[in-house]
Amino acid sequence: MEQKKKEKDVLIVRDEKTGEISVVAGLNADGSPKRTAAKAENAKEFLQFDKHGDVLDNFFKNFFRQCKEPGRFGFYRVAADQADKLLDVMKELLKNPIINKDLLAAHFVDTSDYEKEVAKEQAAKQETKQEQEDGQAEQQQESAQEPKQEKRGYQPIDESKINWQELEEKWGVKRDELEKSGDLTKMLNYGKSDLIRVSPTFGGQSFELDARLSFRKNEDGSVGLVPHFIRKEQKLDEYKGHQFSTEDKKNLKETGNMGRVVDLVDKETGEITPSIISIDRKTNEITDLAASKIRVSEKIGQTEITPQEQAMLKAGLPVKDKQIVFNDGRKFVTTLQANVEKRGPEFVPGTTRSVNKEQAQGQENGGHQETLDGKGQRKGNGQTTESESNAGEKKDQRRNTWTDENGNIKPIGKWKGVPFTEQQKTDYVAGSTVKLENIPDEKGNKATLYIRFNREKGRPYHYDKNPDTAQKVAPSNESRTQVAVNNEGKTNEATKNLKEPLKQGQTAPKDATQKQQQENPQKRNKGMKV
Repeated sequence: MEQKKKEKDVLIVRDEKTGEISVVAGLNADGSPKRTAAKAENAKEFLQFDKHGDVLDNFFKNFFRQCKEPGRFGFYRVAADQADKLLDVMKELLKNPIINKDLLAAHFVDTSDYEKEVAKEQAAKQETKQEQEDGQAEQQQESAQEPKQEKRGYQPIDESKINWQELEEKWGVKRDELEKSGDLTKMLNYGKSDLIRVSPTFGGQSFELDARLSFRKNEDGSVGLVPHFIRKEQKLDEYKGHQFSTEDKKNLKETGNMGRVVDLVDKETGEITPSIISIDRKTNEITDLAASKIRVSEKIGQTEITPQEQAMLKAGLPVKDKQIVFNDGRKFVTTLQANVEKRGPEFVPGTTRSVNKEQAQGQENGGHQETLDGKGQRKGNGQTTESESNAGEKKDQRRNTWTDENGNIKPIGKWKGVPFTEQQKTDYVAGSTVKLENIPDEKGNKATLYIRFNREKGRPYHYDKNPDTAQKVAPSNESRTQVAVNNEGKTNEATKNLKEPLKQGQTAPKDATQKQQQENPQKRNKGMKV
């Protein structure tokens, strides 16, 4: 009995108009079957149905609800584990289904009951709709003198349904802190907060973890908290019935967006929904959004988004090298693509570059990347001095080149000449702290620094301490001596007589010359001992 529950079927579909024979891979947005070639090498794309589940019923109900020409298609089912052996046989038989009717009978799917059920359902809906319209007409006549009620449109989450005391006790989440950071507004409008330190309690013990938060409406009408914890890396194998292809995995890892619309199956209801898939760049969580909910405006700033480009974006496809002109005259070339969190197009991180003359310097690898000094000031062909920066502070506030028009952090490529890795670029854009090794210190020797975008200042900052943990920069014990001696004027017994600055990891004389300097000092250095 248990073995039978695991048995799966796949559907073969014949286009009665063209005679084309394919395997069903889901439903298209218009309700027509999404088809793939009936070849064994395409098996991962086949939509499989549990023989004892509701997925098949839901598939055909949605098919008859949405498809404009349901009679155009004929369906046949075969066991998934035998599909590679039966596909060629079925293709031959289906070339002439009338002659081979008896042989095909065991595989033929009679969809007439589904068609009748959907027809009754639609007729009942139409009848109900007509009754409602008739009733509304009567009410309008009877209450012609009464003020009209406005239609109820978009409604955010009702904050009165949130038990804040419970959230604080269970998660350490305080309303005032969410409101102050601006995260509360995002969450009440069905979005996620930024990364927040929460303190969940499990088994009587409290743990500190970083997570993004969102609200969820419960069946009893209350509103619950959903934590989205940081994952090391997602296993991109299967998600809601979709098997990730090699190209899917490549796109998700490189851009955070899969780049196409696929059918996702709700495991509880069996409902099939055409959707896009993205990776939350701050938590590595797989997220999805129904394709019908993607919103694409006709303009971004002063730039028109053509109907063809709108269609591409709604299909999850990238619109590459699109020049965007903002209302303040700034021009950028970027790649647009639908993203789950944005619920519409985003500027794909790492693809945006300025085309303004005054911002033409420092572009690198298709991203808005500039050489920075240690204080986060920009450098062009001529170094920007601190006084020039202060003089132009108001101008920089009006046109902040470190964020885009929507406040998203723009990527940078290096810091003091040290290039970022792709992962570091991703972490920086996500607002996370980036740890950089081999950064030249004040003496020109290699040290370790932490780089993070400062929201209050609106630009990147470097830190001698990890801002996430407030610990002294000490990536390893051997670097601690170097920083103390070179930058803080301290000495230690093993190196106090050396004339040259210490190198990274150095805690003792490095060669015979330095050993002689240490043992026979001509002049003793003064300073605090480490």
